[in-house]
Amino acid sequence: MAKKKTRTDMFAELTWDDLADWAGDRIVSRGKGYQNMGRVRDPAVTEDGGLVAWVDGTQRYAVKVVMTDDGLPDSVCTCPYELDCKHGVAALLEYLRRIEAGQTVSGAGRDDPRLKLLDEKVQDDEDIDEETVISPDVREEIGRFLKRQTKAQIIELVQEIAQAHPGVAREIVDRQQLASGDTQTISKRLHREIRKINEGPYWHDPWEGERFMPDYTGIFKRLEALLHAGHADEVVNLGSELLSAGVRLIEDYHDEGEEALELAACMPVVVRALEHSSLDHADRLNWALDAVLGDPYDLYDSLAEYLYADHPESAWSTLANRLLQRLKEMKPPRDKDRFSHCYERDRLSDWAIHALERAGREDEIVPLCKSEAKETDSYRRLVDVLVSAGESEEAKRWIHEGIRATENKLPGIADGLRGSLREIYSRQENWPVLAAMQVEQFVRRPCRQTFEGCKDAASKARAWQTVRQALLQYLEKGEPPWEQKGWPLPDSGLEVPKTERKHRFPMAAELIEIALFESNPERVLYWYDRLPESKYGRPGVDNNEVAEALKTHAPDRAVSIWQLKAEQLIAQVKPKAYQQAGRYLRKAAGVMKKQGKQKEWQKYLQNLRENHARKTRLMEVLDSLEGVPVIKKQGR
Repeated sequence: MAKKKTRTDMFAELTWDDLADWAGDRIVSRGKGYQNMGRVRDPAVTEDGGLVAWVDGTQRYAVKVVMTDDGLPDSVCTCPYELDCKHGVAALLEYLRRIEAGQTVSGAGRDDPRLKLLDEKVQDDEDIDEETVISPDVREEIGRFLKRQTKAQIIELVQEIAQAHPGVAREIVDRQQLASGDTQTISKRLHREIRKINEGPYWHDPWEGERFMPDYTGIFKRLEALLHAGHADEVVNLGSELLSAGVRLIEDYHDEGEEALELAACMPVVVRALEHSSLDHADRLNWALDAVLGDPYDLYDSLAEYLYADHPESAWSTLANRLLQRLKEMKPPRDKDRFSHCYERDRLSDWAIHALERAGREDEIVPLCKSEAKETDSYRRLVDVLVSAGESEEAKRWIHEGIRATENKLPGIADGLRGSLREIYSRQENWPVLAAMQVEQFVRRPCRQTFEGCKDAASKARAWQTVRQALLQYLEKGEPPWEQKGWPLPDSGLEVPKTERKHRFPMAAELIEIALFESNPERVLYWYDRLPESKYGRPGVDNNEVAEALKTHAPDRAVSIWQLKAEQLIAQVKPKAYQQAGRYLRKAAGVMKKQGKQKEWQKYLQNLRENHARKTRLMEVLDSLEGVPVIKKQGR
């Protein structure tokens, strides 16, 4: 009777493809590097059929690897990454190397220090919530204990705890100062801490996951305490300093918002303080708005939410008047500052519109949008307001004016306005004009997406077959669709686009894209063969998508495309490129297998091996294609 395989035996059957499925190509590559550098120490087999080892990284880590029921490894490590890391890969590869070399791998007893470290790591992770949250049962037990103590004993106990835990001492002192009415000391300390945040210096090492940044928990707690003691105005003043500190963290320390978001967690306290401050309703809104306008990174959502909450109409009206006055007083920009001027003015006017809506002064919104459209080219906002008000015809008039004003200097805005006009015609179900506009858009940007837009609208206008032929003729010969005989669509009312000089006809790449959209592999291959060929393949198309389309219609061509792509990547002599090449070779292998050409495929792989024998990483990728076990590769 055959001997039953142990889990340790199953390690020897793993292929490089299995390792990639387990940890990913990048982690496997890093683990291989660690193993090659001799960083794995004292691998051993555990009683449950797993592996343990020391691996030297930033420090020495304990790692354990086991086989799972799905036939892939699983690992846990004392490193920050914890699961399925490069240290686990390195330990497994070193074990396999020793097994193939005939070296003895010792056993790990239950008291192995690595197992103890790993158990502690898991326990620490499980207990993290229990350390920070006291359960009701524990609170009740503490209460019973304290009730049995005298006042003197409790004082002595608290003093001992405060001596051992400075945070507790700070909390007690804060409460004593608040109880005595001494808020000035707490405020000074908060101002000092916030000033330190602004001064820095901080550092962050993303490679090792290490950083030095301040802890804001104390700031949050003292703000809460100040507010609870009735000092809302002081909390609001401190909030202003916190706002500038958060923005500076991002701008000066490339923080990417992580630390600033911790500061943002303090803002709900500031918002509550704002509601209880001595400021009147309009001044509260003004304070919150200035904070939002001074926050280019949208950090402080709680302040924006405050501006969308319910407030008296009179306060909104006062704020609207202030914003309209600020718009009136803004100085015209110099040419080089026009973009930033328009951006700031648009933000201000957006909030002015919001305030007018909340104040019940909707009749002032359209006139404001019209004047601002001419000032900042914010035609799309005006069009949206007019459409929402049911003024579609007026919206069309402003779209035409906006396109004329922006076509040359701001083509993106003009293109967006054409999109708004297409939406209007779609809602009106004016399919012929909408189809005409979609065709014009296709001529501007011939691609699959604009072709699909033409199909949708022209089908509803019952003109798709004629329109389709005209679009294809345009791509082949350059003749604009509306100039072709029998053109079925009306004039859109806009200036038709001119044929771009950069366009060369026939536009084979675009014709291939259309053929791919229509699932027509015959036309894909026809136009693919008419693209200029270089050593890098056919430019201007997604060669992989072409190969996918041809794998049934012309399998040999699909295989050759994938092989060429893989060989280009191999020529880069980069491990990452080898992994990408492997993906294309797998596709080619699948097609060859369906054709029954396994021998031809093996010969091709053998040629690759012979031509690139010194590229160790590439050999690993080729092994994964053939399902070669890792342990055999080690002895090659």
